[in-house]
Formats: sequence, structure tokens, C-alpha cells
Amino acid sequence: MENTAKKIRKTKIKMENQNKPENFFESIYVHIPFCEIKCPYCDFNAYSDVDHLTENLINSIEKEIVYWGTLFKNQKIKSIFFGGGTPSWIESKYIQNIIKIIKENFNLNKDIEITLESNPMDLTKTKIDDYLHAGINRFSVGIQSLNDKTLKFIGRNHNRKEALKALKNLNDKKANNFSVDIMFGIPYQTVAEIKETVETLIKFNPTHFSSYSFTIEPNTPFHKFVKEKKIKELDEDIYIDIFNTIYSILKNNNYINYEISNWALKGYESTHNTNYWDNNNFLGVGPGAHSYINEIRFSNTKSPKKYIEQIEKCKNNNNLQIHNFNEFIKTINFIYDHEIITKDAKQKEYIIFSLRKNTGLSKSGFKKEFNENIEKFLPENLNNFIDYNLIKTDEDIIKLTDKGKLLSNELFREILYPSGK
Repeated sequence: MENTAKKIRKTKIKMENQNKPENFFESIYVHIPFCEIKCPYCDFNAYSDVDHLTENLINSIEKEIVYWGTLFKNQKIKSIFFGGGTPSWIESKYIQNIIKIIKENFNLNKDIEITLESNPMDLTKTKIDDYLHAGINRFSVGIQSLNDKTLKFIGRNHNRKEALKALKNLNDKKANNFSVDIMFGIPYQTVAEIKETVETLIKFNPTHFSSYSFTIEPNTPFHKFVKEKKIKELDEDIYIDIFNTIYSILKNNNYINYEISNWALKGYESTHNTNYWDNNNFLGVGPGAHSYINEIRFSNTKSPKKYIEQIEKCKNNNNLQIHNFNEFIKTINFIYDHEIITKDAKQKEYIIFSLRKNTGLSKSGFKKEFNENIEKFLPENLNNFIDYNLIKTDEDIIKLTDKGKLLSNELFREILYPSGK
């Protein structure tokens, strides 16, 4: 790895209009696709029983970081997010090495946010020490539930006792900035169960909650179970009661619902995820990772094995002049797919991402961004959403109500695919 990295660093790559805003990104996502087990509801690019690839994969991720660091010189980075898969499953030394390589190839802000997605079973005091020493300053812990029966049902590899032990370890090590993930709408879940889970988690003082609706994704074991009628989805009325219970408890405990699925104490909103919701550029590295740069979305090869092979064969060109970023992306052998984001798509995404945030959608902000009035992009039946108390508006801002957040997909569908058009 070291010799290859030195060769790539010596490569002189020049990008035309390098300093233009469209080529600028401040966030890096690192995809670690390994898990101890893959949960039956998961449709992410994640794999179990492939630990033998770990060493080679980490080397390849490091080479990709050097590749982009040479291309995009002097980028200032405000956030790094390790996702997966389960980044905490691999040895902590690998996370340390990746952060070291990023530091060598990019300029990190003094107040950079570095987040590690973690499973409770992995958060031993020793590993937490390693992560803190490496620069991790935010943990995202996949709790999902504190009910052992529910955890077993969804295929998690931890139980209630182990989940609470992980949070105690974070408290003991003064790793005070951490988020907990919870799931609601799981088949057979009850209001009492979710209430007990949320109230117990609050006692450990998490700075952030991510609350995700349990969905049955195609091509997952759970999808097969539902199709075969081995399980049935949660009753809609119970689902709504659970949703309202979560909102009520978190709101009463001073957590701000700054994005539909995310709550934070004031000042602890996720810098990295907010960058996504603000529709800003970001770089993704690792198998299956997605990037958004220069109004182009592109993704890496998904298979860890193929990704490793392609990174090894990646050619580095001396004195490269890039006149067309779209054409350049086509020449990179580890890029699996890419698309140019049209103005129409960008406008619709701006609307949806804005509505997901508690700041809402600004009509004047849209006009400033696109030099067009927003009305032509809103559903003709928008007043129906107002009448049903799904959205609220004033002279400039359109916001979802709490009820609207519950039914936001219906509104978003109307924006993306207007009825009758």
C-alpha cells in the first residue's frame, strides 16, 4: 500500500476550474460493507462471512482516498462518516488507518465531525479508547429496540443487556456525543414497548436519536416472509400511535425534530447528514459508495471482491487535464454507474429535502437558487394538504406538520409524479 500511495501522490493531476464551487465537497462517506450477520430486513450493500477480504479491502479504500485526494487538492473536510455494513465489526486499527490516510490527503476542519456507525456488541471500552484516539468524536449506535423478543425477531446480534452495556461504556469513557437508532412499526411491536425503549435510552443522555420506520424491502428475507404470510405488517392504527408516542416523548425531553427521522439536542444535529439534506456535494469511498460532485451522482462497484480488483488495476495518468467531469467519470474503472442530475431533478430534490427539515421550504430561497417561482413545481392539490393539516404555510415558508411527517411519502409522490400529468 505504501509504495502505491507514494506513486499516486507524485502523480500530477490538474483539474480545470478546480476551485469552482461545483467541484467542491466538504463531506466524505466511507463504506465498510462487513457485518457479523446480515439482518433479514436489510437491503444495504452489506455482507457477512467475507472477513477474509478485510485487509485487502481496507488497502483498496485507502488507495481510493489517495486517488481522490490527488485529484481534488486542498479540499477542506467538515465531516467523515463511516457507514456500512458495520464499521465497528472490523478491527479498530483499520478505522485508525483510514482516518490517517484521509488526514494526509485532505485538509480537516478543526471542528470536524467524525462519526462511526456501531453495533452495541462492538463497543467495548478498549475499542472505544481506540476510536477516540483515532479521532472519532461521534458514535451512531444501532440499538433498534430494547425488547429482546423484538431484537430476536428482526435478527439483531445483541440483546437488551448488551445494548445498555454499550451505552454505559460510552458514558464511562466520556464519549458523550452519540446517537441511537431506533425502529418503529416492526410487526408485533406495541406502544408500551416503544415507550419503554425510548424512555430508557434517554437515561443514558444520547445527544441524538434517529427514528426509522421499519419497511419491508424487496429481495430481503422479510419480504419473502410477508409474501408467504408467515408474518404480517403492523396494524396502521398501532403504527400511528407508536409514531406519535416517539414524537411526544422526544419533544418533551428537549430533542428537536430537525429532520423527519432525526432528533437532536440543540447544537448536536448531524453535520454529515445535514450536508445530504442541504443537497450539497459529497465524496463516497468503498464498495457501493455513492458520491455527488459537479451535479453528477456516481457509485462504486458493489462487490467487495470486484472493487478490490478494479482498484488494483486503476491507472493514474500524469498531467491529466480534465475538461469534462462527466466524461472523466466514465474512464474510472471502479465507478459502476453515474447520472447527470438535471435542473428539473435538482429542483424537485431541493423541495423534498427542504420539506424534510424543520426549517421548511423557503419560496424566496428557491427563487434565489433557481431564478424561478416555486409555485409551478408544487402539486395543484396543495390546498388539500393544507386542509388536512399535513402542511402549514406562511408568506414564505412551507412546512410539514407532525401529521404531515407521518404521511410525507404521499406528498412527496405528488411532487415527483403529479396526478393527472
